[in-house]
Order: sequence, then C-alpha cells, then structure tokens
Amino acid sequence: MEIELIQITPITGIVEGMKTSRRKDHIEKIPEKIFKWGHWSVLEHSSMTVRIREISRACSHQLVRHRIGVTFTQESQRYFDPLMDPNWFIIPPRIAQNDELKQKYVKARNREADEYRYYRENKIPKEDARFCLPNACKTTVTWTFNMNSLIWFFEQRLKKDAQWEIRMLAQKLFDLVMTTDWKEFIQYWKPKSRR
Repeated sequence: MEIELIQITPITGIVEGMKTSRRKDHIEKIPEKIFKWGHWSVLEHSSMTVRIREISRACSHQLVRHRIGVTFTQESQRYFDPLMDPNWFIIPPRIAQNDELKQKYVKARNREADEYRYYRENKIPKEDARFCLPNACKTTVTWTFNMNSLIWFFEQRLKKDAQWEIRMLAQKLFDLVMTTDWKEFIQYWKPKSRR
C-alpha cells in the first residue's frame, strides 16, 4: 500500500473561517481552540487529495462509505486489466502467515484469473468478465477530503476493532498528514473528542 500526496490547500481558510465565526480579527491559539470548542465546521475550509495504490477492492468498498465532504475516483476494471500485474491481488496477513492456507488462497485466485481470461478470450467484455474477480483485486483510488471528514475517518478507522487493511490505510494517512501543515491542527485532535 502506498499513499501519495497530490495536493493540499492552505490552512489559511480554516483560520479565516474561525475569525469569521467569532467575528474577531485576531484569535490566539486557533488550532487548539477549534478542538477545545468543538468548532468542527471551520476545518472544512482546507482540503487534501491523495492517491492510494495497492489496496484491495474490499478496502476501497470500506473507504467509500466515508461520503460526507469527500470525492473518490477509483481505477476502473473496465479500462484496465487487473491481471496485467502478476501480483494482482492482496493476501490478508493471517492467511499469508500460514503456508497451507496461503497456497490454497493463491490457487483460488489463480482459478479466478483463469476464468476471467477464458471469458475475455471468448469476447466477453471486461465489464462482464470482471464479475468473477474477487474483492482481493488490487486497486488505486484518488481521494479528496476536507480536514473535518478526515478526522471522522480517523475516529472510525484507527480503532483497534477496525479491519486490518483500512486501519493500516488510516495509520499511513495519519503519518502522512503529520508531515504537512495540517499537523498544526491535527496534533490537538484526540480520539473520541467529537461531540
């Protein structure tokens, strides 16, 4: 799994939104106060776009459930043949660590790949042939979100009970965000702090 930062808008929109809300030209410690006061809406004045590569379609299905304040574009299996990559599927770690289970899993994915190729060789369009492919297929997603939406995503997906792949994505995204100007705000967020 890779996450690439495509763009980030300046945080000045958040600062200006807070000044507008409080009708003041100067507010000290704005990032800290936003979280202290629970003033989440001003965080929607800054956005970030990332490209996420090599996640499973199962993970992308979980990701797109976070719909408020976000936009997604996913790699289409209609225009891109997922089997062009010899490592076209994700192996869950609990399966990968058991040789017998891993062998059975890989064998099943190879059967699905053979079935897909068979349909394509018989002139079945990609949009119909892809029905036999599993949620384990790797995919790429471009995702644009505002800071408020991202914090909600973190609230839900950094939890210990979140599914391993979406939790890994959330952690990698958190680590990336903490290398940007958004760190000035995110450092004051505490899990479960939303009202």
